Amino acid sequence: MFWYDEVNDELFGVTATYADQLPFNSNGKKTERTLHRNWWRKQQERAKAKKQGVGIFAKDYTNVPRGRIFQSQDGTFELMCGSWINEHIVELVKDEFNLQNVPLEVRVDTHWELGHGWSEEFV
Repeated sequence: MFWYDEVNDELFGVTATYADQLPFNSNGKKTERTLHRNWWRKQQERAKAKKQGVGIFAKDYTNVPRGRIFQSQDGTFELMCGSWINEHIVELVKDEFNLQNVPLEVRVDTHWELGHGWSEEFV
């Protein structure tokens, strides 16, 4: 998983695990298990504890561009993200996750759009 910092043009909050260390989920895909909202909440608490102000973590996590990498059983990798994605950010993701020489599909989904996240029933 990752977030994209539009101001500094970089990824942050990158959490990655080697795909061979993950099991396939019920949808036949592998992904790092940390949820964006949980990671974000932890960072908010850390920032508050340090009394340095919360900066970007003052925002709701759904209002910062974020995405996740999945691997399918056929070995194809998927970058799940919102429509905010562009080729430059795809290249940043490929570099960060070492995906330059593997099949990578970019899939835009409403869940990853700015302002969208889990429905209230999951919160």
